[in-house]
Amino acid sequence: MSQNPVITISRSLGSGGTEAGFLAARRLGWHFCDRRILRLTAEAMGSSISGLAGQEERHSGFLDHMLNVMGFGSPEAPYTPLLDLPMYSKDLYHLEREVMLRMVAHAPSVIVGRGGFFALRHLPRALHVSLDADPDFRARSLVERGKLPDLEAARKAVESSDRERAAFIRAISGLDWHDPRHFHLVLDVSQGGIAACVERIVAEAERQF
Repeated sequence: MSQNPVITISRSLGSGGTEAGFLAARRLGWHFCDRRILRLTAEAMGSSISGLAGQEERHSGFLDHMLNVMGFGSPEAPYTPLLDLPMYSKDLYHLEREVMLRMVAHAPSVIVGRGGFFALRHLPRALHVSLDADPDFRARSLVERGKLPDLEAARKAVESSDRERAAFIRAISGLDWHDPRHFHLVLDVSQGGIAACVERIVAEAERQF
């Protein structure tokens, strides 16, 4: 059986990348998974592993159960954007990578964040997307969406997030997060908004897959 297609979305804070990923998944009828779903699943899996004394068959069954219970963030479910501040751990990343691989093996998926473009770089049927915008645009977007109380706080959050995301990607991959050569599509959300980005993502997925 050929590999299911997957879209990975790398996004900066305030770019609306998580919402764009969710909307693209809903349009395509694919499963959706963001950083929070990955983290919760991987953390639970890691807790399970610590008590299983290396019993791989039980480890695999636990992950299957978690993915089924969480429903991969089904595109039919409602989506409410939250402030997505980074939380980084290399050990957690390796567990999350396993979750990503299992998701793609199970169904076509849209996966947001957590270095998906690097974790799934070897998959032939993958579309890697980067969403960004200039820092001021992203700061204003955070305030307008009610994520932060004022522009000063939003600018600080954007600056901190960009620095930490870049450090995380460098730590797990040695790559420059901002290098467009790692992606098939590099989109500026300030040019037409999230809706335009979703249209580009869906159109390219339909063309490729």
